[in-house]
Amino acid sequence: NVAKSIADQEASVPLRLPGGMGDHAAVVLLAVAAVIWPVASADTRSALDRPNILLFLVDDLGYGDLGFTGHPTTHTPNLDRLAAGGLRLTTWYSAYSVCTSSRTAVMTGRLPPRVGMPGVINSLSAAGLPLSEVTVANVLKSKGYSTMAVGKWHLGQTPPYLPTRRGFDAFLGLPFSVDDGDGYTSPCATTNHPAESAHGPNQPPLDQLRSGVRLGPSLPLPLIHQDVDTNVSEIVEQPTDLTRLTARLYNFTAAFATAHAHQPMFLYVAFGHVHTATPDINPPLKQYAGCQYINTTRRGRFGDALAEVDGFVGALHSHIDTLGIASNTLTLFFSDNGPSMRWGLGAGSLGIFTGEAAAFHDRGSTGLPFSQCTQWVGGCYNDTGKGSTWEGGIRMPAFAFWPGVTAAGSVSSEVVSSMDVLPSLAALAEADLPEGVILDGKRSLADIILDPTSKSAHDVLWFYNEPAIANVSTRIFAARYGRYKAHFITSPGLGGGMYPDIGRPAAETAHDPPILFDVDADPSESRPLGAEHAAVAAAITAMKATFEASFTLKAIDPRFGYEWALCCGVGCASAAACACHCPTSVPLPPM
Repeated sequence: NVAKSIADQEASVPLRLPGGMGDHAAVVLLAVAAVIWPVASADTRSALDRPNILLFLVDDLGYGDLGFTGHPTTHTPNLDRLAAGGLRLTTWYSAYSVCTSSRTAVMTGRLPPRVGMPGVINSLSAAGLPLSEVTVANVLKSKGYSTMAVGKWHLGQTPPYLPTRRGFDAFLGLPFSVDDGDGYTSPCATTNHPAESAHGPNQPPLDQLRSGVRLGPSLPLPLIHQDVDTNVSEIVEQPTDLTRLTARLYNFTAAFATAHAHQPMFLYVAFGHVHTATPDINPPLKQYAGCQYINTTRRGRFGDALAEVDGFVGALHSHIDTLGIASNTLTLFFSDNGPSMRWGLGAGSLGIFTGEAAAFHDRGSTGLPFSQCTQWVGGCYNDTGKGSTWEGGIRMPAFAFWPGVTAAGSVSSEVVSSMDVLPSLAALAEADLPEGVILDGKRSLADIILDPTSKSAHDVLWFYNEPAIANVSTRIFAARYGRYKAHFITSPGLGGGMYPDIGRPAAETAHDPPILFDVDADPSESRPLGAEHAAVAAAITAMKATFEASFTLKAIDPRFGYEWALCCGVGCASAAACACHCPTSVPLPPM
């Protein structure tokens, strides 16, 4: 049994990320891989023949959070090295400003409202990514890829919607965000001894571990393991120990890579970092990290969490080098959406994408400077991150690294989108695109990776949004057209208002004609363009009308409600008693 092998081996494997080639933990890892999956010889394909793909997706990471995007105290040496050694993509847009919909776009290459997905699926929902949708994993499987996902899924928690039913061969991770369920942090002195750390001091007493399920982030956070080859689908741990989580995900990923080095691989690493956890996790910042990263950075707990992401990426690249497949491996790194500014220093940095006009712009009726903004009008807020369609909510740090293909120090400022992942990876793998499916993404990301002087195939990008994040969006808030950004509706990020004050209601203001910015010259969106650009605003407005007339919004699935809970392998109605403390593995229910 694969799961039993994982549990048995973890008792002796140091749960820390290897510091580099030759680290003892990396050596032990190879022994673990031999037990979990057969160890294979290295692949001998040419660099461009169905490249291995490492796709790193960070949760709520801001454009200004990394060394290579200019943060003065962030410690991300591995990410900075890879970005400098490859192709920086400086105009990468997420298709949506919050978690579930942004991941929908990555997986399907489609606008989330076309798919019918809400901004965020809650932790008690029975529904997920519609089963009619074809994922990037499905596409790559058709060309002989082995596919694996680790980390945050957030596209459905009931068995039909989990990764191994959506094209992935194996999965270890969380069904939703780290704040959608109660995790805990074990003490570092006992982290390497699972039997001692299974009930850490920050975990609620057993009699408080939810004898019944309530709405919101109230059920213990489950860690799920799935493997198609052995027909395993189970909860490994509930609640999840966040101290040990990232190292467990690394061990699983590196073991999978070792076992499948003889064939093309798609490794989808969707970090739980740097999303904040529940309020009881290391308040007030609500960030967590493995023991080897705690108190190691100048940015505090947030910096520690980001350093763990950097350590994972660096360690996996060292492992890929050791396997002898680096020249045939493409790395893509980006964030799902901007930082959730309502959490103050526990969140990330917008960097240059501050949306400065939000603090003063009200169609010219106030023009008050930020310090004098005392009333709630269409402007007067500085939360322009996650949940908003200002640049800070949707424009992400990103790079591609592919030895021998992407030239060191290369940069492209062409417009690319997270929706481009599926068609572009299909192009690189020479795989067929899904038949009869309208894709909003383009293959031009692949063209730019192969030749950074290539141009974007996007004439215009449309950004849907919905401040009520549990709903499917039906409205276009903004558009990117050439060098211009048009705002048809503006609103603050999640929580609204002047962060960290989240008590104010979210404000939403419609603009006719749209507010227009030249974001090539003014990426901070500080200077709205005037009447001399009225023709551009009118042209974008006309294109919007044409697009909306041709666009079919998928009906909202009524099951995106609060009617199912994942508790120790039992699907519970929200009103039913459901014990959720799982010290050992339990199978997921068949559905």
